[in-house]
Amino acid sequence: MKIVKQHGSALVVSLVMLTSVTFLAILSLQGSTTQLRVVGNLQIKEDVFHTSKRELGSQYDGYKNELAKVQDLSRAMEGAVTENADGAPAPEAISLQSILDTTREPYTQLSRLRYTLNIPVNFNFGLDGKDSSVGAIATMPFEITSDTTDSSGRFRSSQKLGFKYFVPSSGR
Repeated sequence: MKIVKQHGSALVVSLVMLTSVTFLAILSLQGSTTQLRVVGNLQIKEDVFHTSKRELGSQYDGYKNELAKVQDLSRAMEGAVTENADGAPAPEAISLQSILDTTREPYTQLSRLRYTLNIPVNFNFGLDGKDSSVGAIATMPFEITSDTTDSSGRFRSSQKLGFKYFVPSSGR
């Protein structure tokens, strides 16, 4: 039997294969890290959106159920007739106290209320009560804006909700 000498070619081939498999594993690991970052960013974006939307719902429920919040509506109407230094109309929105507890979440929450005069915004419900026992009913349109920003400042959600407040009127 003749002995054939190998000069390390099998070793070189196996090292090349091992290196290529290791390189492919590192590339796929890097790709999965990128996917995790994308998914994490999407979750933060969705959470910021839903936090802003929950704040809108909470603010609206307050105007619907709490008599003490009617003062905010009056202040918003006063802000609608303000004028700037030139005497031109400069309607202002009033800032509202945030209802949601955002101390658990690293978000910045800003809510505002504005009397919109005749600007329709997402009116989902309405009622015209003409000739009722109180005379006529006047509709007063308002708009709540909720802005939520995450701690990094990369994600921001701004939501608006329009609603009408019905009050007795002496007539039209």
